[in-house]
Amino acid sequence: MRGRVIAALIIGFCFGFFGSIPVAGPIAALVLKRGLTGRYASAALVGIGGGIAEAGYAFLAFWGFATYLTQYPMIEPVSRTLAGIILIGLGVSFARYKSSAPGAIPTSSDSHAKSLLLGFTITALNPTLIATWTAATTTLYSSDLITLEPVDAIPFSLGALVGIISWFALLTVLLKRYQGRFDQARLTMMVRIIGILILGLGIFFAVKAGLYFAGRD
Repeated sequence: MRGRVIAALIIGFCFGFFGSIPVAGPIAALVLKRGLTGRYASAALVGIGGGIAEAGYAFLAFWGFATYLTQYPMIEPVSRTLAGIILIGLGVSFARYKSSAPGAIPTSSDSHAKSLLLGFTITALNPTLIATWTAATTTLYSSDLITLEPVDAIPFSLGALVGIISWFALLTVLLKRYQGRFDQARLTMMVRIIGILILGLGIFFAVKAGLYFAGRD
């Protein structure tokens, strides 16, 4: 039992940490953008808030709630609508991103609660994550490498939470330590490209939701 719990923690940590590394997601883009503008505490808290919400998805997927969510068909289109609105706004913001002048003092003030809630809300309203974590846990179950039970959803999701937070904390530390060595022009271009990708994702969600409510999906 104890060994199974430890295994679930480690596997959840690996899934959370390595799954968070791609920078094309909205949370990664937010952390990157705020880190580049010197708002390091806000960047870390956005990552923590997103990690809490994503760990909830990991728990639900591991425990098998993806099956039960299909009993409530309105959940998906409503979440797609909200996610589309938020992602379109983020995408436009990132696509218009301009890097700060070297040595500039950031003027934006972000409360801890606001940053934490922002990360949590954006992740909680991302309907693709339940599919992502369902696929991950299905792969884990079918691998036969380790035997896990639904009760292990708690240590698995805790491990995922620690993994996600650890990656974004590391990213924030790297941004703070090496900011002066980054090529600002390339970073600006990267943030803008990510913004365009997020904008496209937001439009996709909005269109899918619109088709559902129009009775065509």
